[in-house]
Amino acid sequence: MRERFERLLAAGIAIASEHSLTEVLQQVVDSARAVVDARYAALGVLAEDGRSLAQFVTAGLSRAERERIGEYPQGRGILGLVIRSPKPLRVARIGDHPQSYGFPVHHPRMESFLGVPIISGSKVFGNLYLAEKIGAAEFTEEDEAITVMLAAQAAAAVESARLYEETADLLARVQTMQRQRDQFFAMINHELRNALTGVYGWAEQLLRAKAPSTVQRATREVYEAAERTITLMNNLLDLSRLDAGRVQAVFKDVPIGAVVERARAAVQPAADAKGITLHEEYPPAAAVFRTDPLRLEQILVNLLSNAVRHSRPGEEVLIRTEATAEEIVIHVIDRGPGIPLEEQAKIFEPFVRVDSESGLGSGLGLPVSRRMAEILGGRLTVHSALGMGATFTVGLPNPPRT
Repeated sequence: MRERFERLLAAGIAIASEHSLTEVLQQVVDSARAVVDARYAALGVLAEDGRSLAQFVTAGLSRAERERIGEYPQGRGILGLVIRSPKPLRVARIGDHPQSYGFPVHHPRMESFLGVPIISGSKVFGNLYLAEKIGAAEFTEEDEAITVMLAAQAAAAVESARLYEETADLLARVQTMQRQRDQFFAMINHELRNALTGVYGWAEQLLRAKAPSTVQRATREVYEAAERTITLMNNLLDLSRLDAGRVQAVFKDVPIGAVVERARAAVQPAADAKGITLHEEYPPAAAVFRTDPLRLEQILVNLLSNAVRHSRPGEEVLIRTEATAEEIVIHVIDRGPGIPLEEQAKIFEPFVRVDSESGLGSGLGLPVSRRMAEILGGRLTVHSALGMGATFTVGLPNPPRT
């Protein structure tokens, strides 16, 4: 008895020492199997409906044996009885019990059984199952009492692990928010300072300029700086609305060519300034589909602005539109420096610029565009490689019009 008490104490310490919920569950079944002298142990975590099992952790089975059995139990038979009536259950021979459901193919044979609920607070979290008492025909009342104590320790450890994981998750989210805040202020300071410094400097040149070429360049620089500032403010406002869930699409039947043409026209001055050609390819037939034209135009303007920004003077940016019965796909293709594979996920995060050395871009256009595409029921993806340019693809559903 003293030895079993010491093993129970050691098991409680081992269970309490784990912080990961997955590790806690595994430690519980390992400890229960060792302390109660059972050949097999398992822990079933109840699903949200409280009537079936969402997770099943085992001990005493090799990985090969576990894989041969197949899917974990769904809470029928004796296991279901413990779920429906959350109280300890001891059975000398499983096959003799009226609720016995039988075993799946390749399941090891089991005779004696002991099931105990794990109650966390006032809610049943799951059940602890033991099978095949070693050295005896069945589990005893003492085994049941020990298993009940283990279940109570398991409930406390489960709650502790949940709180630990929730705390760790909350801390990670706070740290992410702090990083985003720092990136936000750094970006705002950088972008606005650059834009306003440019406006001030070139406006001063305008006051003093006499040569037409100087006036023309200063005018263009002031215009572009103001345009970048307005784009930054619009993207910030859109990001705020997206975070608050206050952006809703207004769907209409629109010709895709007209939307693409408006986006191209908005970016044409910037393209002309760099000598970049914007070339369009449309499907053979004029495609009309249902979407929010303003949101789609906003996405395309962001993509085209990026393409122009990253293209070298004299290059071409291609806008290729494809239409099927199910989907409208728009590709914006540039021949810029390309994006490394490891950076391609980051470009859709707010305030991140892959080309940080260039000082161009706020790091907001692509995150806003991807989320806008999702609101339209579609997707925004990128395919790129260093030295090979980049292709941004907007895919939107093309539902039948009534």
